[in-house]
Amino acid sequence: MEIKMKKINLLSIVLLSIFLVGCSTKREYFSPQKEEILGKASFDNKTGSEILYVTKSGITLKNGKVITKDERSFNLNLEKKEKFLNYNDEKIITSTIDGKLKILDVNSNLIFDEKFPSQPVSASLIGTKLAVVCADNSIWMIDINSKNVILSDKFDTTFTLDSRIASPLFAGNGVVVFPTLDGRVVITVNGMKAQDIFVSAEPFFNNIIYLDVLGDKMFAATNSTLILISPNGNKRLLQNIRDIFRYEDRIYLFRKDGIAQIYDLNLNEIKESKFKFAIFSGVMPHGNSIYIFEKTGYLIKTDLNLENAQIYKLNDELDKLSFASIENFYHKDKFIELK
Repeated sequence: MEIKMKKINLLSIVLLSIFLVGCSTKREYFSPQKEEILGKASFDNKTGSEILYVTKSGITLKNGKVITKDERSFNLNLEKKEKFLNYNDEKIITSTIDGKLKILDVNSNLIFDEKFPSQPVSASLIGTKLAVVCADNSIWMIDINSKNVILSDKFDTTFTLDSRIASPLFAGNGVVVFPTLDGRVVITVNGMKAQDIFVSAEPFFNNIIYLDVLGDKMFAATNSTLILISPNGNKRLLQNIRDIFRYEDRIYLFRKDGIAQIYDLNLNEIKESKFKFAIFSGVMPHGNSIYIFEKTGYLIKTDLNLENAQIYKLNDELDKLSFASIENFYHKDKFIELK
């Protein structure tokens, strides 16, 4: 009886400890003071249909309309579960879950179609050269006129992906950079693999979410690591990345803990700003301002140094799919036009 009582008491202590730990780690949220809120910002404009799919390059609406990053819009007759991937050279690239990829002109005329072993999740086109990354972590380069496969390769299979999948990058002089789903960038020259570089080696959600080339510098990021690759050497930063982009001669990085950082093009930190408990749902530069959309329903407008914050209360929480173009922020079936 005494042994049983000791076991019961021990179990009670363990359960109480778990309960207390759970209470002490309760999630806190971004909560500006009333006097800090300058006014309201509303999603006053309508798209006509809710967002169905989001990629780095644009959104697919439920009614088949596509809106690109640079604010081009097209009404397409899409198949069920067909989504927009990219818009290059006045051509629209789409894919379906069963592996079909299509290239359409701006009038929805079919230019090219091909079936891949798995769904194409990102793609880019320049001239007749199509570069594709598929869900099975394979990469492809195809001539869309002849349908000849110039390059194909496959890497380690991944089972969990961050939805912010970067697109292949045509860097000039025959160089094409492929962002893989297992955390590496593959550099090809004239259709031949020249080098692959691991950005990070996390077991989950390790696909490349950001890829950029400026001069002789290449930047790539997963959701845990940002790397600079240059002739002068590589530099790596370990961060929990929520959003990242380059604007003019700076890189803006927004972390999952509510901290925002600015780096120069050598990845030297210029500035750090804290937005306590903020969950960044979308961030976009526009003119001389940075617009930060916070998940619980706030718009934070700062200058390019992330200073002089102006906070506005949104008329909706950002609990659904959202997307930042170069001019507007989209949520559900509405958008805010930045001015």
